[in-house]
Amino acid sequence: MRYGTDIRSVLAVMLALLSGCTTQSYAPTTDAGTLELKIEAGDEIRVVTLQRERLSFEVTEVRGDRFVGVTVEPNRKELRPAGETVEVPFDELAMLEVTRFDSTGMSLAAAAVVVTVSAFAVVLGAAPVVPLPAGP
Repeated sequence: MRYGTDIRSVLAVMLALLSGCTTQSYAPTTDAGTLELKIEAGDEIRVVTLQRERLSFEVTEVRGDRFVGVTVEPNRKELRPAGETVEVPFDELAMLEVTRFDSTGMSLAAAAVVVTVSAFAVVLGAAPVVPLPAGP
């Protein structure tokens, strides 16, 4: 068994969890319902419009009837390049996914990392100390 590879794999997963982000999907039916999602400037959202256009963008402004933002690196089936300014009216939304920072998730992930690293330390034991040779 190669412990070094196993530890790196576990730590990579734990670090991904430490990003503290969560994604939620919605199918808004009214402008008021869309505003209740409390999407704010800085949130990254992914939408599908009623015309089946797919967009991923960072919200820069939320108006009473639309989201304004700048496209991010496109996902699969998205045609607009990153860096393009977009406005998406609420009444054109078929589906919306929002990715937000989640401090609760980050706390749980941090605790999981501490427990995992501690468990590996117990299983693997202390690292050997190699004395350095005396200088000339």
